[in-house]
Amino acid sequence: MEYRNKSYFDKAKEKEEAGLYKEALEYYKKALEEDDENIEAYFSINLIKSYIEIEKNNQNKEKQNKHTKLFNVLNDFLDNDIK
Repeated sequence: MEYRNKSYFDKAKEKEEAGLYKEALEYYKKALEEDDENIEAYFSINLIKSYIEIEKNNQNKEKQNKHTKLFNVLNDFLDNDIK
């Protein structure tokens, strides 16, 4: 299927493949502005939104892990200091 907004769609794909999901999302939205029947763009927008959410959840988990590690180090230090 050929779309007249291929340039925005192609840019979105490039950004998506590079892991630049927020930028890809913007290009997919621009592709839809020009062609609101672009089913691939609709699908990709929803997919990208889920990627962004997963990325956000992973970052939150990493932060929690860092805090847990720091807490454990502090506890170990205090336990060794008391003994």
